[in-house]
Amino acid sequence: MKHNRLGTAVAITLIAIPLGLAPRPARADDRPFAFAYTTDIEAAGEKEIEQELTWSSGHANAAFQEIVSRSEFEYGFSDNFQGSFYLNYDWSRTHDHSVPGPAETSSLPGVSGEFIYRFMNVYFDPFGFALYAEPSIGNGTRSFELKALFQKNFLNDDLRLVLNINAEDRWEKNSLGHYDQSSALEFYTGAAYNLTPDISAGVELDNERGYDGLILGTNSAYAENAYFAGPTVQYVGHPVRVILGVQAQLPWASDPTHTPGAIVDGYLAGAERFRARLRFAMDF
Repeated sequence: MKHNRLGTAVAITLIAIPLGLAPRPARADDRPFAFAYTTDIEAAGEKEIEQELTWSSGHANAAFQEIVSRSEFEYGFSDNFQGSFYLNYDWSRTHDHSVPGPAETSSLPGVSGEFIYRFMNVYFDPFGFALYAEPSIGNGTRSFELKALFQKNFLNDDLRLVLNINAEDRWEKNSLGHYDQSSALEFYTGAAYNLTPDISAGVELDNERGYDGLILGTNSAYAENAYFAGPTVQYVGHPVRVILGVQAQLPWASDPTHTPGAIVDGYLAGAERFRARLRFAMDF
């Protein structure tokens, strides 16, 4: 009888150890990337608040600093539909080395709405697919952005690969009171791996293409092209998540308009050389 009890205890221990070491499954709203989106969203009735800070620095021939703050409230209307509301604040300071005088400083508050509808769930379908829409309005600015979100998991969901295809139209009021039109087409990719149940690490590669005119609304002209890449790390300590990502511009930029000075040593002169993003998220 004693040997039977001992055998049972050993069997339970051998089963419990691997279960305890097994990676914790990803939450429905898990997003281990700083810049790219996954197709994981809030479940029906779930709520989350996020605070995101993005710092950008460095233009060719200019001293440039920018801080963008986004305060967000997310709500899951259903298991496949999520809505969010943002309060935005964008501060920047630019001093052109070729032009004498003080630096130019701007401060732009604004608000955004975000809506994501998931058509395919990565945990039940061959891959995840969702559509994203975000209208924004600010002090002299307007924008509308659409994203197609793709996700594929491997290795028992420990490895996550994502692709975002983003199209955005922008309107910015000029000194004459008219709105200048511009747009962007972006391709964001990322790979993240769960190192432990609480920590994941990844890398992101982004291609950002700028256009004159509206890419969604009217004809547009291809104007610039830049690439960014860097690592991302996420810590999950429920109900709080912390994500940090940094990126550097790669010397692969191009200028289809062949404007003198637009490309400097392979870098797009009007785009930041470095950027970092820190995001805190909490479920409640």
